[in-house]
Amino acid sequence: MRSVSDPAPGISNYVEIFSSRAFRNILRLTVEVSLLTTVGCLVLGFPVAWYITTLEKRRAQLFLVLSTAPLWVAILARLYAWTVILGRRGLINDSLAAIGLVQEPLELLFNTRAILIGMIHVMLPFMILVLYSSMSGVDESLVESADSLGARPRQTFVRIYLPLISPGLIAGSLLVLIMSMGFFILPAVLGGGGDITIPIYVQTQIRLFKWGIASAMSMILLIVTLALFALLTKVFDPKSVVVGGSRR
Repeated sequence: MRSVSDPAPGISNYVEIFSSRAFRNILRLTVEVSLLTTVGCLVLGFPVAWYITTLEKRRAQLFLVLSTAPLWVAILARLYAWTVILGRRGLINDSLAAIGLVQEPLELLFNTRAILIGMIHVMLPFMILVLYSSMSGVDESLVESADSLGARPRQTFVRIYLPLISPGLIAGSLLVLIMSMGFFILPAVLGGGGDITIPIYVQTQIRLFKWGIASAMSMILLIVTLALFALLTKVFDPKSVVVGGSRR
């Protein structure tokens, strides 16, 4: 309610926000980072989840537990570790310099690249768990039937396997995307203050006691998240998924 009542009744807070080029850049960066994080988790999580489904039960359970290892460590400890690894005198730069690949340290920290690395590291276990749950439920007889009828591996993957696991792909993507949109501490630390996302901007406005602007920004973040959710569920319609060889 404060978005339309503080400091005065009306939509002045929304007008001020949308008339600002800085806000448009903040919104673009927030969506861009969230989408890239989702794509990165999909690209990395898919082969890992698939490999786990090929293992026998005990080994699969062990790998699943290990894949969630990042979640056992406090996020502040993980952030500190990344600042050590990505810093100018960090593990990566020292290793590259030691083997002669770089003369000057690379700028790996306090930028968008560092935010993406940190967010993918945090969100990857969630994607793996969701994808594994979907992949482990695939009826192998359908895949074997396609192979026995002469389908090529690519055809079997695209026309049989991929549709069967599409609910997991959609669920994992939505989970990562929505959680990424609201990340605060990770972009604030690894971005170094140069890359401002909506949650960081909201916190800044609250510290300045600009409750109306902060509320309006929070409402916009909610609307953008719901819009992306609706768009993805429309593009990847779960009702069109092939289950048990027939379309629902």
